Amino acid sequence: MDDRSERFVARVKRKALSLMLIFSVLESLSLTGCGQESTVEGKPGAEKRDVYNHEPVTLTFYSQNASVLNDADLEELVTKAIKPKYPNIKPKLITGDLEKLISAGEVPDIVLSALQFVPKILRLELYSDMNEFIGQEGIDLGKFEPETVRATKSFSDKGEFVGMPYAMSYGMLLVNKEIFDKLAVPYPSDGMTWSEVLGLAARVTRLHQDTSYIGLDLTAPTIMTRQAGLPVIDDKGEKAIIQSEGYKKVYSLYERLYGISGIVAGKKYTYGINYFMRDQKTAMFPYWLIPTTVRLPELRESGKTFNWDVVSYPSFDDKPGYGRDIDFHMALVSPKSPNKTAAYAAIKTLVGEEAQRAMNRGIRMTVLADPALRKEVAADTKLYDGKNLQGIFKAKLSPSPKASIYDQDLYPFLNEAAEKMAFEKTDVNTVLREAEEKANQHLRQELGKLK
Repeated sequence: MDDRSERFVARVKRKALSLMLIFSVLESLSLTGCGQESTVEGKPGAEKRDVYNHEPVTLTFYSQNASVLNDADLEELVTKAIKPKYPNIKPKLITGDLEKLISAGEVPDIVLSALQFVPKILRLELYSDMNEFIGQEGIDLGKFEPETVRATKSFSDKGEFVGMPYAMSYGMLLVNKEIFDKLAVPYPSDGMTWSEVLGLAARVTRLHQDTSYIGLDLTAPTIMTRQAGLPVIDDKGEKAIIQSEGYKKVYSLYERLYGISGIVAGKKYTYGINYFMRDQKTAMFPYWLIPTTVRLPELRESGKTFNWDVVSYPSFDDKPGYGRDIDFHMALVSPKSPNKTAAYAAIKTLVGEEAQRAMNRGIRMTVLADPALRKEVAADTKLYDGKNLQGIFKAKLSPSPKASIYDQDLYPFLNEAAEKMAFEKTDVNTVLREAEEKANQHLRQELGKLK
């Protein structure tokens, strides 16, 4: 080979080597981007958060009234969503009394909680502030249903974002159309008020061919007090505020219900979802989308299907068009979890658009405020084919009341008040006064423990 040829070959080798180095660097960068979570900086100079490095890990979950009752539920909600991206994360459901689990050292990595029970989780300090995670991962809360973000922020006066909303439910009125047909009474419709619904209830609460039908089951008073945005404790967290005009308005509706002959029968004044679904003796039952969707397959498998439907949640006379308060589920990460990076990776995937769309077409409604997704709610289940499911969205969400860590402690006093009205015919003012006295006594005891 002459000198000229040798110089040419050398140049080709140098260029080839340069290209190899370039491709090597690009491949390295590509693998880094695909194999690890992004560490987008929330603010200039912010310390980058640790990221999950794909090591095998068992991620434990606990469900606090979040409709995750067994391994199959966890598989459907979590495992299917994260497995394609994180095959080394193994979700595991732990069950039992949460406080006993904590005492035994079995602290879950993630708690899935319904909105009303979040204060309990906060009291147990099983949460981490997610602001840094949200900023660094570029999670756009502007895409979420605004009320889920507002309600989550309301749990902290320090600006903490205590958990990540991942699924929503929606209030609706279940209707047994067969009862209305038998009694020749028009069906309820979208956009009704509670006064109108109570009027219908009086017409279909009766004995017919040896069967007693219940026109309406309003269950616990909190379904209405929360819809009305009524807190149980004042802003200072020191005194119960149960004798307000708002509470009197709500309990007056219960008084009217209990005054319908046949609603209070023997030792019963509330009947539950099974009396509607299984026994099929309740004409109207206010309920939630998620637990309804969970129960419908059981109804279908039982062979006891009947002509039922749904309409929008009734409103108060002075707040037409506003239905039930928002209910959503959120994921809270234990601050002492040894698997926090894996937990955050799982949560980010769970609220991603792909997982949200799949979940929305199943048994849980997305938290993303996308009108197109709302039209797809539960579409894959086929459970609402031919039903008025889209009608429930005609009712706007009512803002939820300000929560406190004592809400679940005080709600039983509200139930006792309703029970006294039903069985003893005690008047509204008296039962509310007694409930407030009991609530304040409990608060004094609890607050005294903190001194």
